[in-house]
Amino acid sequence: MKKSEKLTKADQKKHNPNAPFRNIFSIFRSLRWRMTLSYTIVTISALLVVELIVMIILMSYFVLSIDLTPETLVANLREEWTPMMQHFFSSEPPDVDGARKYLEDVQGTVIRTRPLLVFGSLQLEMRVKDFLHFYYLLNDRTLVYAIPSGIVSEEDLGKKIPYDYLPGLDRPLRAALQGEEDQNLLYEIVEPGHRIIGAIPVFRFEPTDVGYVTVPVESLLDIERNLVGIVVFTTKHFPWQFLPLGQLILYIGRSLLIITLFAGLIGSVFGLWTAKGLTRRLTHVSQAAHDWARGDFSVSIRDTSKDEIGKLTSDLNLMAKQLENLMDRRQELTILEERNRLARDLHDSVKQQAFAASAQLAAARVHMNAHPEKAYEQLKEAELLIEKVRQELTDLILELRPVEIKGKGLVVAAENFISDWRRRNEISIEFDVWGEEHILPLDAQKSIFRILQEALANVLWHSQAKLVRVSFDFRSYILVVIIEDDGKGFVVEQRRGEGMGLDFMKERAALIGGELIISSFPGRGTSIVLRYPYPVAEI
Repeated sequence: MKKSEKLTKADQKKHNPNAPFRNIFSIFRSLRWRMTLSYTIVTISALLVVELIVMIILMSYFVLSIDLTPETLVANLREEWTPMMQHFFSSEPPDVDGARKYLEDVQGTVIRTRPLLVFGSLQLEMRVKDFLHFYYLLNDRTLVYAIPSGIVSEEDLGKKIPYDYLPGLDRPLRAALQGEEDQNLLYEIVEPGHRIIGAIPVFRFEPTDVGYVTVPVESLLDIERNLVGIVVFTTKHFPWQFLPLGQLILYIGRSLLIITLFAGLIGSVFGLWTAKGLTRRLTHVSQAAHDWARGDFSVSIRDTSKDEIGKLTSDLNLMAKQLENLMDRRQELTILEERNRLARDLHDSVKQQAFAASAQLAAARVHMNAHPEKAYEQLKEAELLIEKVRQELTDLILELRPVEIKGKGLVVAAENFISDWRRRNEISIEFDVWGEEHILPLDAQKSIFRILQEALANVLWHSQAKLVRVSFDFRSYILVVIIEDDGKGFVVEQRRGEGMGLDFMKERAALIGGELIISSFPGRGTSIVLRYPYPVAEI
């Protein structure tokens, strides 16, 4: 048997591979985990928005802080590039091969932004070769080399280039060939794209001869300057084509990712802790509500918080106290009604029969000597009346006993009562149950049982019936109890308030939220139908 069960479970897993995922997702149906997930998502989402704003601000800062004015660019390139080019171009003839080898290995000028004291001391660096193109010319406009090497064809190397070789090159190139050192004349702004094109002259400085004496260069006031080459440069579109966004995004993104994960962890822990407290408090409310539904109003919710849940628990405790008082009051009224009904029953039946028995005994005493036979008949009649009194008192005592339903259920209690009623009386009775018994509140079970007792008592005392049928029909949303007999019947409107307990039964049905319908006609028996809808517990 166990083996077949294992195979069945394995087959279920095979045919339903998504079952483990459903079990995982079912965890998030609880309020605790949904609140935890909400805290985490909100925390991470809010932080991501802030990080996006911070990243945009930082990128804008770097763009604005990069000192890329044409004058600065010309000054930086002249400071770093012209001394080495002067070395290669000043030889006779110019060392073109040495210049090319050097240019292939060189890393180029570094442009730095101002330091930003965020995430340490963040400073952005850009190498000139990442956003500049270079063309190296001799003083006769012969193209020696270009960086990157692929921007010119092999056929152009070693040839003279025209002044308009590149857009905007004409004026800066002519100024450089004339040995102009004014930086404002050595560049042009080219549109579209706000690109810069410039030409930087490369000089060879030589001391002048004074007679036959050669004076050191650093002590001369008159220096001969000879143009030996030109460095032409062009920039890419400003600023996005040459700004190293990958470096910036990687650095900032890595730092913000760590902060995001840390903040998400904190949000999850805080959400779990907060949700745990809320669910614990709501669980206490739910447990108390279940106790109240069972009629135990001695339970109260202990919550001293001043928030909305604390106010709710205070209101619920007050409501439970008021319901308890109302139930006590209802119980007192029920007891009073029971006493009044008992008084009416004793007056209408026991008292009258006892009075009749007393009259028969008095008549027997009068006829005892003169007519002993007649006195005997009267004594016999008195004995029958006294037996009826005893029987009715027994029935009243049984009705006054506590209803022992708890632990047995309504159906079992009704079966026991009907079996005892059948044994004590000569009227046939049938009892049927349809549907599966629902667990009803204890107060409802007691009220239904009392209605059954009262109805069968009326059958016994007033109906002169030979057969009684009792049925409990447990439907999906309602319990229907039917008690019908084949007795003499009566006119319902004419029998109210005459000690038959009709109002008593209707009041009991109304107190539990049910409805009692009494149908009867003279000579056609009586039918009592109780409709009790099941209570819906919403917590």
